[in-house]
Amino acid sequence: MNPRKLLIGVATAVVAVGVVAAGVLGWRHQHRYDGVINALRVDLAAPQAYVATPSLSALPRDVVKAPVLRDVLTDDFAFYYEEQEDRLAVVGAIKRIAFEHDLGLTDRLLAIALDEPAELAWWTDAKGAPRHWLVAMTRGALARALQQAATVAASDAQLGVVATLGIHGSDVPFLALTLSPRRTLVLAAAGDRVVVLSDPGLLFDADRRPDPGSLKVVEALLADDADANAVYRRHFALPEHSSAHQIVADARFLSFGYQHFFPGLRTVRVELGPGGATLKTALRVATAAALPASTASGSSPWSALPIDPAACAVVPVDWTQLQSVLAVAHGAPPAAAQAFADLFDGPAAVCWYARAQLQTPIVVAHARAAPPQLDAALDALLRWALPAAARDAGGVATDGVRRWQRTVLAPGGNHGDGAQASYQATLARQGPWVTFSPDDRLVALALDAQARRYPSLDDGLRPEGATLAVVSPPQLAELLRREAFKVLPPDQEVLRQAAEHQLVPRLDALARVPPARAVATGTPDAEGWVGVEWVRLDARPVVRAAATPGA
Repeated sequence: MNPRKLLIGVATAVVAVGVVAAGVLGWRHQHRYDGVINALRVDLAAPQAYVATPSLSALPRDVVKAPVLRDVLTDDFAFYYEEQEDRLAVVGAIKRIAFEHDLGLTDRLLAIALDEPAELAWWTDAKGAPRHWLVAMTRGALARALQQAATVAASDAQLGVVATLGIHGSDVPFLALTLSPRRTLVLAAAGDRVVVLSDPGLLFDADRRPDPGSLKVVEALLADDADANAVYRRHFALPEHSSAHQIVADARFLSFGYQHFFPGLRTVRVELGPGGATLKTALRVATAAALPASTASGSSPWSALPIDPAACAVVPVDWTQLQSVLAVAHGAPPAAAQAFADLFDGPAAVCWYARAQLQTPIVVAHARAAPPQLDAALDALLRWALPAAARDAGGVATDGVRRWQRTVLAPGGNHGDGAQASYQATLARQGPWVTFSPDDRLVALALDAQARRYPSLDDGLRPEGATLAVVSPPQLAELLRREAFKVLPPDQEVLRQAAEHQLVPRLDALARVPPARAVATGTPDAEGWVGVEWVRLDARPVVRAAATPGA
């Protein structure tokens, strides 16, 4: 079994869940065009996710056949989108319009529309969900059919003309196809080019006037010239067109709004070969310095974390940005805020463990300051952040370790139960390492790893290459299984049975995939792109010489 490309491969599945649906349906509908989605600052020139595919309908089927994913996903993944309710609504609406108005929109034409190359772009809504999208394609027959459909729009209850705009010297009607009271698509065709928008509000305001910035993008996408309509390929600095499915996610989308803290990472790209034969991944970084160097044992964040995680990733934090957040947004004392810019260096790392919970990851960061100076800064910060009554252990020092703790009452806490369930949120400093987790037990284990009393994650890694992430599917499957059943209400027997029959077999399949790590291959090119290779981890940890605690 090929374990490579696991982490981004799983991300591929998540992104691909929306790909085909996005090509044929809309999630929101402005029935009277009474709202401007661009009030949410949707910039049509800068998508948060993008797909260039040689066949829209083939993508889910190819995902099912991809390495690793073919062992985890089932054919239901592909069949769902072929029989998806809203996809069928689009097909049904077009067939009805063609029949009633004697148009040439045949089944063959619809099949061609889905089986030819296409570009898709997404933007998130106010809740962070990728609900706004655009599809662009070159379809001569479909474009002509849409232009023909515009002639009957005035007499059809489901099809209408939002506006007619001058595009490349011609009057282009923008059609609104209403699927339901909450779903409307906008379609436009010029020459052989077709553009579909998920909602009128991406382009028009309440008075059906086009937004100038959005219209400029749509005009470029409708251009017959390939260089002119390559708006999104230029935006992401993608290489030449490929026969593979290219799936791109911007760091703004992947970071859930926290990209401000690690601007070094810009984009992630996945390339899925036809038939799912290959799966390649790459990162786009701001500078080569955003990638961690290949370092000796004891100086990388992996040496400060316990072995056997479910999933880990390097977090290229910009400490100066964190300083500004503390000082401006929360009014921290200048000395405490400045500490994060002056005292810390290098990337942080975050890990999840099967022995803990999804909501209790552990984070480690490396400090370049001497321990006394670092402890004083942390004391000042925590005195400001937590009132004295909330500090259970205010910088207690034992065995060269400084700990700060706070008891947080919360449902599902790993201490106590019922109304008394709580977390022991713990911050600790040992030598140059600062460690935090809502789970005090993970912090204790990390301190043992840092003191060489317990194997570290670094002990299981080879020194070749810079490790960017580590995934252990057996541990991840165990964590997901426990957490999934924990949140299922005991009185929802139908849901629990569905999870037993549908989720558990997939998690069992995931657990059979060997652990792997992501390694950067070479240095970034002129546009910042660098390949990522997934390398299988050894079954046995590499035993290295113990480092002096606190060194």
